[in-house]
Amino acid sequence: MLSVLIPTYNYNAFLLVKNIQKQLVLEKIPFEIICFDDGSNSSININNEEINTLSNATFIAFKKNVGRSAIRNLLAEKATFNWLLFLDADVLPVSNNFIKNYIKYFNSDKIVFCGGIKYQDSTENQKYLRYKYGKKNEEISLNKRRQNPSKYFFTSNFLIQKAVFSKIKFEEKLVDYGREDLLFCMDLIKEGYKIEQIANEVYHLGIDDNALFIKKTKKAMKNLIFLEKSNLIDADSLQLLKLINKISKFKLLKAAAFLQPVFENLAKNKSSVFFLNCMKVSYLCQLKLKHE
Repeated sequence: MLSVLIPTYNYNAFLLVKNIQKQLVLEKIPFEIICFDDGSNSSININNEEINTLSNATFIAFKKNVGRSAIRNLLAEKATFNWLLFLDADVLPVSNNFIKNYIKYFNSDKIVFCGGIKYQDSTENQKYLRYKYGKKNEEISLNKRRQNPSKYFFTSNFLIQKAVFSKIKFEEKLVDYGREDLLFCMDLIKEGYKIEQIANEVYHLGIDDNALFIKKTKKAMKNLIFLEKSNLIDADSLQLLKLINKISKFKLLKAAAFLQPVFENLAKNKSSVFFLNCMKVSYLCQLKLKHE
């Protein structure tokens, strides 16, 4: 009935799997939990091996990294049940009824369900740019998510029929961090599938330090340019790319790109989402110049 699929990389997913497995056992439905480590070769996998001691749960560590998209496709191929629940390794259900909340949608046809994301408001978290960004852009009320379901599609917590996933899949040309969720969502919409936002959130626990989060953000911007250049997305469908193309039209790419290091330092040192957004624009201008 339900396959829970968890990609991980250098992260201890045992707490998440144990939580989910406990909920699934209580619901008395056929299930499996599959967790793949994508070639991190990390010592943390000693902890992840404990997943194999839980009933109907499997952990496999790959020797080579295949990428964020390919690992999810491989998890789906391995799955034996008709519903797939994708969860990132660094999340934890907010509710003890997390699985029960998803089960009630199993009678729906050709619909993708997104449960949403929350952040724990600890004093430690509040100093990080990743936390501030997540609170502003990812922890969105259900009403607002339902006004624009595709905008708030996140791969960290979504339910999908295996038959639907098999028609879409994640784009394996995207190997590095970022934007695979955007393309997957756009492909779902293109194929006529409805995305429904529901109240079934997970806490995002993996809060990167500022330097690492900025590094990941820059990788995501590279993927955005790659998607545009590969004609995998329409630039006019994204506000950020539309802005960059306007800057290019007015011959301001060099001026904007010049400010990138300034914005990056301000974003990192002040944990500022505003300066992070400025950095995104200026960094995209840098990338545009390289491709012209």
